[in-house]
Amino acid sequence: MAGNNSENKKINPYISFVVAARNDNYGGNFLYRVQIFVNSLLTLWEKYSLNSELIIVEWNPPSNAKKLSEVLIWPKCLKPGQVRFIEVPNEIHKKFSNSDRMPMFEYIAKNVGIRRAKGEYVLATNPDLLFNEELIKFFSTEKLSTNCFYRLNRYDLKKIVPFDTSIEEQLDFCEKNWVGVCTIKGSFVRGHWLQNLRTRLFMLAFESKGRLTRDYRFKIYAAASGDFFLMVNSQWQKLRGYPESKTQSFIDGYICFKAASSGLSQIILNNEKRIYHQYHERFESSKRPLTNYQLYKKHIKQMMKENSPLILNDENWGLGDVILKDTDYKL
Repeated sequence: MAGNNSENKKINPYISFVVAARNDNYGGNFLYRVQIFVNSLLTLWEKYSLNSELIIVEWNPPSNAKKLSEVLIWPKCLKPGQVRFIEVPNEIHKKFSNSDRMPMFEYIAKNVGIRRAKGEYVLATNPDLLFNEELIKFFSTEKLSTNCFYRLNRYDLKKIVPFDTSIEEQLDFCEKNWVGVCTIKGSFVRGHWLQNLRTRLFMLAFESKGRLTRDYRFKIYAAASGDFFLMVNSQWQKLRGYPESKTQSFIDGYICFKAASSGLSQIILNNEKRIYHQYHERFESSKRPLTNYQLYKKHIKQMMKENSPLILNDENWGLGDVILKDTDYKL
C-alpha cells in the first residue's frame, strides 16, 4: 500500500493552473496572447521539472469559430496529462440569467476547473499572463503551505510581447517594458513618482474615511486577484470556490476574504516572483452587469468580523451535477 501512495504522489500534479477562455477574440489579438501564455508556461514547467496540469475551461464556445483545443499550438515538451480541456456548451450557458449579456461567466467557469482539479494546490489565473522564471522555480521547490493563500504583484504591459523569440527573451522584454504594477497599496505607473504619490494619498484618504473594504482596512490584497490566487485544493473545495454570481465585478475579491476569514494566512510573494499581464482592450466588459458593491462590502465586513467565510454556493457549485466533456490533450 505504501508503494501505491508514493506512486499517486508522483502521478497527481503538485499545482493545477485553472483558466477560463473562449475563442471570441476577447480584447483583440486573443489567440496571440493565449499562445504566448501556453508556450511560456509549459516551457518553464519543463525547465524546472514542475509537476503541474493546465485546465482550460472552454465556456460557451462560439459556433462560428474553432475551439481553442483545435487552434492552439503546443510546445514539443508537452507531456500526457499536462493539459485538460473542459467544455461548457451553449446549452448550459444560456440557462443562466444574464447569459445574453455575458458570453462567459468567468468565475463559474473557473469553479468548473477548480472542482475537477487534480493538483494538491490550485492556482486560479488567466490565459494572457506570463509567469517569470523565479515564480516557476519557487513552485518547483514544493514548499507551499496548506495554511496559507498566496498573492503577488501584477506587472502590466502596453507593448506587444514578441512571438518568434525565446521564452527568456520574452521575459526580458517584459522586465524592460512593464508600465505599471498592481500592489496591495494601489496601482502605480512606472517612472511617474508624482502620480504615484497622488495615488498613495488618495488611497490613504479613503482609508481614513472607512470607505475601503479590501486592501487597507483588513490588510487583505484583493485587487487583481482574478489573475493570481493560489491555495491548497482541499480549501477550495471546502469554500466551494468563487460565488457564482451572474455578474462580473468583485467576484475575485470574495475568495480572498473567504480564505482569510477561514483562518488561512495571506502570503504576498516578493517582487522577484512576477506575473506580467499582456495588454488588451476592455470595451466589451463595460457592457456587462456589475456586482452589487454595497452587498460585496457588507459580506466582507461580516466575514472578517465573525472570522467565518460566507459560503454562497450550494453543493453543486462548479456544475458539479453536470457531466462535462473533459479531455486530456495529447500531441
